[in-house]
Amino acid sequence: MGIPEHEKLSIDDFFDAISGSEVRYELVGGVAYAMAGAKEGHNVICSNVQTAFVPAGKKKGCRTTSSDTAVQTGPDTIRYPDVVVDCGPPNAAAMTASNPTLIVEVSSPGTAVFDYGDKLREYQDLKSVDTVIQIESEIALVKVHRRQEDGKWTEEKFEEFDIAIPLPTLGTSISLNEIYDTLDVRPRPRLQIIRSDHTPR
Repeated sequence: MGIPEHEKLSIDDFFDAISGSEVRYELVGGVAYAMAGAKEGHNVICSNVQTAFVPAGKKKGCRTTSSDTAVQTGPDTIRYPDVVVDCGPPNAAAMTASNPTLIVEVSSPGTAVFDYGDKLREYQDLKSVDTVIQIESEIALVKVHRRQEDGKWTEEKFEEFDIAIPLPTLGTSISLNEIYDTLDVRPRPRLQIIRSDHTPR
């Protein structure tokens, strides 16, 4: 079955339409949108994160899966995060994560506007989600969003490679060294103020 362009689809129709498709899609507001292919760095980061999360997730009774796991964020919206930790009952036939708890998105300049906007808000609106991690693929920067006991969300930024990022949901931590392992990713450029004598400070 082909993917109808600009035609409203139900969740079931969407899954039927993408079955067997070599192109990856997301459903947003009932409309299917093709997803751009990922670069090697993006895929390496996803693999590194998944490898780090799997053992800890198993101890918590959770499953850590890659970008083929769908997360339903609305009545007519399906997202495919880069990594999902699903702590719901296992169901091999399920089309969507039953209880997504921790979500990871790896961002590039072309996807940042969506990852930091609509997607983040949708994930934060899911009652089961308590942690959203956003990882930049081209510079060393990780943002961790956590739901607090009062329901409000906080954001922490991590740029130092050796600092352990605590993840209470999994009872573990992860560092930028692990996230960017085997990649030559540089720190975010710092703004320098040039004095009148032309020396930086």
